[in-house]
Amino acid sequence: MPCGEYFTNYESRMGLFRWRIQRVALVVGLPIPFLLPFLIGGGTLSTLSQMYIVAIAVLGLNVILGYAGEIVLAQGAFMAIGAYSTSRLVAAGAGLLPSLAIGGLMAALVAVAFGLPSFRVKGFYIAISTLALQFISEWFFNNSRADWIHGGAQQRLPSQVGLVGPFAEVGTDLHVYYIGLLAMLLFALLSLNLSRTGIGRTFRAVHENDLAAAVLGVNVFKNKLLAFAIGGFMIGVSGGLYGFYIGFISPEYFTLALTLEHYVMLLFGGLGRVWGALIGVGVVTFIQEVLRNVLQTVSAVTGLNATALVSVFFGVIIIFVLAVEPKGVLAALGQLKEYLRKWPYAY
Repeated sequence: MPCGEYFTNYESRMGLFRWRIQRVALVVGLPIPFLLPFLIGGGTLSTLSQMYIVAIAVLGLNVILGYAGEIVLAQGAFMAIGAYSTSRLVAAGAGLLPSLAIGGLMAALVAVAFGLPSFRVKGFYIAISTLALQFISEWFFNNSRADWIHGGAQQRLPSQVGLVGPFAEVGTDLHVYYIGLLAMLLFALLSLNLSRTGIGRTFRAVHENDLAAAVLGVNVFKNKLLAFAIGGFMIGVSGGLYGFYIGFISPEYFTLALTLEHYVMLLFGGLGRVWGALIGVGVVTFIQEVLRNVLQTVSAVTGLNATALVSVFFGVIIIFVLAVEPKGVLAALGQLKEYLRKWPYAY
């Protein structure tokens, strides 16, 4: 706690922004992402839009894995369900916002259905259940005989879509940027508040020891399904936004590799923490872009296909960071903050 600041009631102790420096940082920092589109180029704007959309999916994964402790290997499947549901509803003229909401609900329902085995099993057995969903979704969306349900494996979304029905059309890069930013801020605020409620504390209890939580009267099965529903909804909305962002969807975009990439982002930033998820998405995306640009330059100079080594270098960096600080970048930043707070008497 900063020197000279004291809590005099429980409301201030439980506040989302408890200290003066946090409130000042919010006032100073919040306008920055809203002003960035007027200061940066189109390529960087597109990258930031993608980061916001991916951050929503990683926040959903953080609810299921970081809060409730349920291993999920169907991130790509949930995003695909949200994307294809959104595409079908947009084509029917429902508008972007209702389509995203219903796409998220469809993903939540499927997540709950495949979370039902958590009544009897847990841990890696649940992971196998969700991995089965990943394989089923790839088969389903590639199956032409199911086109009457999902609308076809490859679908192109219209460039101009009304937010609600035909009203307030959006579709430019600037529109996508602000929609992604607002959605990310909304779900980040939801995740932060969720961790501070009784539901969030129940999730933590189930994560730490579900048997002890059950002895204390917690309905473990219901809370696991609730975590699947909340996380699945967020991931489904992210899938719909991703389809609107690229304007085209295909099962090739929602494979198991996408799930592993989101796991890397979450573990890199810090499991179970909202800021860790956001930092992980930003840092991992930045490292990927830097590596890709450097290796493209090397390829142009040497004539070799050095870009194939992106995954190798990226993997080495991830292993190094997790070996140095297994709790992620956010924990390392917290240690640095504590050291600087006491400097020069850090002993």
